[in-house]
Amino acid sequence: MGRLPSDACSAPAKLLARRACGPDAFILEVELDQPLAKLNPGRFAMLAPLEPNELTVPRPFSVYQQLSATRLSFLIQVLGKGTQVLREIPLGDSLLCTAPLGNGFTVADDQREVVLVGGGIGSAPFLMYLQQRASNNTAVTHFIYGARSLERLYDHQTFAMKGVNVLHATDDGSSGFHGNVVAALEQEIESGRISKDALFCVCGPGPMLKGFDEFARGRELEFQLSLETYMGCGIGVCNGCPTKTSKHGQYADWPWAKTCLDGPVFKAYDISALS
Repeated sequence: MGRLPSDACSAPAKLLARRACGPDAFILEVELDQPLAKLNPGRFAMLAPLEPNELTVPRPFSVYQQLSATRLSFLIQVLGKGTQVLREIPLGDSLLCTAPLGNGFTVADDQREVVLVGGGIGSAPFLMYLQQRASNNTAVTHFIYGARSLERLYDHQTFAMKGVNVLHATDDGSSGFHGNVVAALEQEIESGRISKDALFCVCGPGPMLKGFDEFARGRELEFQLSLETYMGCGIGVCNGCPTKTSKHGQYADWPWAKTCLDGPVFKAYDISALS
């Protein structure tokens, strides 16, 4: 049985702005009809046009920025007909927004070193994380941002903020480290620029998450993963986003967790190694 979080609602949201971001992405800004409390990074919304058709099954998107109590933005990559529909909704029209959903990252507010690792559109939860973390001026924060090329380091200029060590990793070498984020992280740890005792927070496409998961478990790092999983409803009704649990974590009494309700952010050792 599904459930809507106590702070969530499902209602029309007015489309205020949209700007292109890279060759295949855009940032969408909406105005909600009800105010929200401060959100943890990594929580998400289900978005869909108001007029149903065969292309408009709601899609999940991490909140990119909470601009005010009633204004949210989303970083969206065009991957198919559904996201193309969202790109074509006229400004001033409304779309259906169910938010906020899921459980996000808890922003470390102590002096612990934090390393954020994002791949492509998986950077979306981390702008809010960095902005909230920036209030702690003495904390050490790193952001390793990877993609195929510089043009797909979406909105990368916005992540360049005071107090954050940003490292790019690109497959083609067009910006920063020549290679993927896991290889870049390994180099940073081996050089001593990043401590293996840091807290690692990770979001990105499946192959990247799998590679990081294997790397981090082999080195006994403490980490959290935001899983990019297909969801049909976002509130636990459809059972379409199962994640296999660990026998030793907080979900040990059940073999599967629902990514939309129990996640999308999980402590690594609460779920099984990614396959």
